[in-house]
Amino acid sequence: MTTLFRVRLFLDFLAVALIIACLAYWWLDNLSHEILGTALFALVIGHNVFNRRWYGNVRKGRRDTVRLFNIITIVCLAVAMLVMLATSLLISRDLFSFMALDGAFAVREIHMFAGYWTLFIIAIHLGTRWTVVMNTVRATLGLAARSTVRTIALRTVALVITIWGVKSSFDMAFGSKLMLTYSLDMWDFNESTLQFFVNYGSIVGLCAVVTYYGLNLIRQVAR
Repeated sequence: MTTLFRVRLFLDFLAVALIIACLAYWWLDNLSHEILGTALFALVIGHNVFNRRWYGNVRKGRRDTVRLFNIITIVCLAVAMLVMLATSLLISRDLFSFMALDGAFAVREIHMFAGYWTLFIIAIHLGTRWTVVMNTVRATLGLAARSTVRTIALRTVALVITIWGVKSSFDMAFGSKLMLTYSLDMWDFNESTLQFFVNYGSIVGLCAVVTYYGLNLIRQVAR
């Protein structure tokens, strides 16, 4: 496990954190939001450069259910990211204001919806790569031998995150936002900023856990 690979994995998690931070628009000023968004797209470009070989191999090999699911997830993620990028340029007020459209209210709505879908799809994509994440953490910490106690502890943590993620999905009206319906909820950042990030982090964890164990179940059934 190379140091470069660990850095790449860290940057991938940083990208997830930046998306959540960008969703906290009313906690940031517009300039900060655009700076974080620009940094996010820089990380996405870097991620695709590092994983460019995947695109060349996508047509090769056996296309079982799990592999097809992974391909569809990446295609959907690419579409969501492109929509978010295009709309961000059209509504920019600071960094790319020369490309902005006047009165582009509908574009702002599309940008917001694309942001929520991007977070959702990235969480699923994370679930498809969770084995890689765990192997990297295990190698970094030097945990070569398997441990029943550690396995139980990690699964307990996953269960807690899942339960909290379900609760947070309702608290943040996440389903309504994904269905492109309006929600009257407005997070009070004066009351709690940390809770906002914990809630969305648990939603990401929920989607990743469900994806990971769902794909494992599919693999076992296919054997």
